[in-house]
Amino acid sequence: MRWENIHIAAVGTWLPEPVAVEAAVRSGELTPERCEVFGYRSVLVAPEGIAPPDMAVHAAETALKRSGVAPKEFGLLLHGSLWFQGLDVWPVGSYIAQRTVGRTVPALDVQQRCNIGVGGIELAASHLAAGARGSAVMLTTADRWDGPGVNRWSLHEDHVYGDGATAMVLSRHGGFARLLSTATVADNSLEAMARGDEPFHPVSPAAHTPLDLTRRSRQYKDGHDEDEAALRHARVMLQAKVKALAAARMPSSQLARVVIPATGRRKGDYQLHHLLGVEERQTTWAYGRTTGHIGGGDLAAGLAHLVETDGVRPGDRVLLFGGGSGFTCTTAVLEITEVPRWT
Repeated sequence: MRWENIHIAAVGTWLPEPVAVEAAVRSGELTPERCEVFGYRSVLVAPEGIAPPDMAVHAAETALKRSGVAPKEFGLLLHGSLWFQGLDVWPVGSYIAQRTVGRTVPALDVQQRCNIGVGGIELAASHLAAGARGSAVMLTTADRWDGPGVNRWSLHEDHVYGDGATAMVLSRHGGFARLLSTATVADNSLEAMARGDEPFHPVSPAAHTPLDLTRRSRQYKDGHDEDEAALRHARVMLQAKVKALAAARMPSSQLARVVIPATGRRKGDYQLHHLLGVEERQTTWAYGRTTGHIGGGDLAAGLAHLVETDGVRPGDRVLLFGGGSGFTCTTAVLEITEVPRWT
């Protein structure tokens, strides 16, 4: 989808201090083999006493201040997360909206796993392009991975989870980047990779049974062709990239930077940047390896890092590359129009 007059007005983050992965290796929480394969140097770990909704509020307050957009201009708030937000059966988005953009702004909790960071951009752009209420949308993410329900170091077989919250303001009235295009591609037959053969439960077992995504993934692989599943994943990712670039009317060679999920490296020499056809130096992996995978927040955090460290200049084209189990992949192409003063 090609977009006109949709802008990124600001990004904001709430990110805790990093913990060196060597500490987890010494404690036995992370094996030396996984540490070497993943390539992380540190992982963000939130202190005791703060819950994801408040983390999101802090990130949204930063983005709101940086954007210069008045709360009355907002017509929607979207909040995405992967895990527990502090209470069950509770409207997290409404809590965040009340404390940032106002009590009358509609707020929706949106779930598409790690893809919400970019998928939410497409949803927000659709809302704005439709001329619906307001000229701006706030998109937030937040997660905190804490025991006893989860163990961040072994929860997933492909990466380690970090804590953090992000916020992004999209506006029809300008910003530091122009949204050129988005594309979403899905293969819903791959949802079983996140389910395994685990039966549905009448009530949540989370209170007494730690979540184990690694076990589910291995159950899936035991009964399916692993190479075929990998090919289907790759097909979805490549189609999302190709469609977004085609809608933006530009070749891959014009991309200055690519913001990728901080999902760790894979065994062997073939990595995500190879699939995307770019150099690793063009990606945000050098930053992502210091944060761990903060879920849907990887993309806003990566973009904020580029802006705050002079990693982009006016005229640069940037690809945001998201993906989430299901499997759904959304990509977005931005053009940096100015270096914001808040840097």
